Amino acid sequence: MNSRPSEHLIAYWTEALGRHEPFSRMAPEHLQALVAGAREHYAPPAAVLLQEADGLPSSLYWVREGAVIGYPLAAEHEAFELEAGSLWPVAALLAQRPVRTRYQAHDDCFYLSFPWPLVRDVMDRSPPLADHLQQQARSLLQASGRLLRQALQSLHEQEARLDTRLASLPGKDVVCLPQEVSLRQALKTMQQREVGSVLLAAPSGELAGILTRHDLLDRVVLAEVPLDSPVARVMSSPVHALEDSGTLADAALSMARHGVRHLPIVRGGRVVNLVSERDLFALQRQTLRHVSARVQSATTLPELQAAAHAIRSLARHLLAQGSPPGVLTQLVSSLNDRLTRRIIGLTLDASGLSSRQMCWIALGSEGRHEQTVSTDQDNALIFESGQPEQDRNRWLAFARQVNDTLDACGYPLCHGGIMAGTPQWCHTLQEWQELAAQWIERGSPQDLLQSAVLFDMRALAGKSDWVRTLQQDVLQRVRANPRFLRQWVENHLQTGVALGWHGGLVTQVDQGREFIDVKLSGTAIVVDAARILALSCGLTETSTPGRLQQAGRQLGIPEAEYEGWVTAFHYLQTLRLKQQILTPDAHALANQVPVGGLNMVDRQMLKTAFRAIRVLQQRLRLDYIR
Repeated sequence: MNSRPSEHLIAYWTEALGRHEPFSRMAPEHLQALVAGAREHYAPPAAVLLQEADGLPSSLYWVREGAVIGYPLAAEHEAFELEAGSLWPVAALLAQRPVRTRYQAHDDCFYLSFPWPLVRDVMDRSPPLADHLQQQARSLLQASGRLLRQALQSLHEQEARLDTRLASLPGKDVVCLPQEVSLRQALKTMQQREVGSVLLAAPSGELAGILTRHDLLDRVVLAEVPLDSPVARVMSSPVHALEDSGTLADAALSMARHGVRHLPIVRGGRVVNLVSERDLFALQRQTLRHVSARVQSATTLPELQAAAHAIRSLARHLLAQGSPPGVLTQLVSSLNDRLTRRIIGLTLDASGLSSRQMCWIALGSEGRHEQTVSTDQDNALIFESGQPEQDRNRWLAFARQVNDTLDACGYPLCHGGIMAGTPQWCHTLQEWQELAAQWIERGSPQDLLQSAVLFDMRALAGKSDWVRTLQQDVLQRVRANPRFLRQWVENHLQTGVALGWHGGLVTQVDQGREFIDVKLSGTAIVVDAARILALSCGLTETSTPGRLQQAGRQLGIPEAEYEGWVTAFHYLQTLRLKQQILTPDAHALANQVPVGGLNMVDRQMLKTAFRAIRVLQQRLRLDYIR
């Protein structure tokens, strides 16, 4: 079609475009200018629409109906699918080069073309269009986040972005006294300034300690410390503080881990500001302090269950605020740690056992600080005994009680039986070392599965040095056995992402529900690949993003490639969190994202994430198999 489209057709195209990014955010006059220059095309199945031989592309294309398959010249077997709502070939147009992909109609395809000079002109006036085309993957991710927050808009609105730099926060009048002042002067200052704490500085000006109202009873009144004594005698030291180069997210994690309400912000050791819990969250009913206090004060099963519910409620609020998935999963894991420690402590007291004779180990997502809202248990136990067979039953009874209490609090028992309350996961340190040696030496699929769990282990309560000893022993054995790593990669490559040969999504159907399990077909693959890379590089990092980034740098992998893996992982985690929050009572569906409920943005992002993971697996195949 070479004639100008009719007003009726322009209105139809405008309405169709307006349902998709970035057109939905463009000013009406800019969208109308773009549509006025559009032309519509039809292509039958298998027709080639654009290829390298056509030279420099002259138009931007948009799929209105049907689908287009892209076959990259460098790897035709890694085709990808462009569904309705997709733009192409953006990279070639921006770089002003021929395309490096053959675009072909998958079925009957209707698509619009926009002359590139017209697009460039509209880009100059329309930031949403310019931003989307220049950073298409990032724009899709941001659009997905916007749509997620809209779906959860009944929750609280965001008051503070968790990625805000601490240095950019408004300054506060921080009360900081020399540590040489008397206790009397410090208390008088607290009374006059109507504050509950005062910071203390060393002669050099660096932060030395803190005195709070909570310290007074134990350290001053009951200890009968004279008020003329230096405040340094009773202050808490060292103080949990953060450099002002950090973010509000760092402050949130620090508060969760240390159970504090205020954090001094320092620059070069000197206090420059103070961030409070109120600065972090605008929650009407649930705050970090309330949740932490609820966990710490719980003594009965109903109170523990209420605390677990509060943790999930806080996570829901934070996701609605737009909190990054990495921050949110670390925060959830930290609060779950506190709850688990509380349950362990109460159970130890009831059992007459001592924490000095055991170590409770967090495994899996909890060990990596990557727990989502709906998560089952993965844990193990090391106990001390000169007669293991005689003492094991007592420790198993203790561990089963902890497992059952966690289950009652909404953390289901592990289907694979990886729990401290089972005989296979309750041993002395020597027994654990012997088991790990057997698993690594034999390398059967079951051995690989069991040994892989150990690479994410983290001491949660008790004798943490036992875990460090076991970790070092396991790492040394793996590095001394290259065959084990190859077997692991071979086993890893048995599972692939949910993409078909032409790049379309591969779904499962159960009782009429069409879905994709984004854990089994996505995050679990990334987690396992990151373990392999970390082991091959001798890294002790346990988080998946950290492993990918550190290994990527050490192995000389292009930054864009390994950061793409991290972005894919974070995006899939976001999809899981959304699914879990929208279906809180359906644990079996926690990772099964209904395909019919995905908007076009999320469909495109999901395929982009899966393609990045496929590249990660290809790298493992080339490096370890061929």
